Amino acid sequence: MDRRLIKAVAIIVVILLIAAVYVIKNSGSIAPMQSSIDENAGVLQSGREHLKIQDFNPSMIAESEVPMIIIIGEDYCQPCLRMMPDLEELHRLHDDISIRYIDLGENESAAAYFPIRVTPTIAVFEKNGEPFTPGEDSPLSYILYSDKNTGEHVMTVHEGYLTRSELESLIEEVLSD
Repeated sequence: MDRRLIKAVAIIVVILLIAAVYVIKNSGSIAPMQSSIDENAGVLQSGREHLKIQDFNPSMIAESEVPMIIIIGEDYCQPCLRMMPDLEELHRLHDDISIRYIDLGENESAAAYFPIRVTPTIAVFEKNGEPFTPGEDSPLSYILYSDKNTGEHVMTVHEGYLTRSELESLIEEVLSD
């Protein structure tokens, strides 16, 4: 047998032995770590209950007498979970705008209505369901969707996570329109 092959096999065996010893010694610490992760996820998800739309219907948007920001996410979406405490607080602070959350796993009709490429997707509407039109100097990036047949602007979305200050900026921009 070639000496290089023997050395390579010996190195692989040593690495596997080290990995096995590490797993055996630390197997007791994995459960508490997972428990901590599950507990933190539960705390972050709890804020969604106040914001959650249970049975989405597009007429909810058209009938809203205030502007709406709808966060579309999933229960395992880490950026969605990180945004929850800020969204919950902003929801309590602003009665002049509706901040809501839709879980795609619980609302298949929402998945068909909104253009979802990533989560979170944040749809922004003026009152009475009019699509939000951001200013040219907007600090955030948006995607403006139009009807294929008429070319009419029908929806504005932001894709991805927003920090607290970006959420505040979004709210300010929507309310200033």
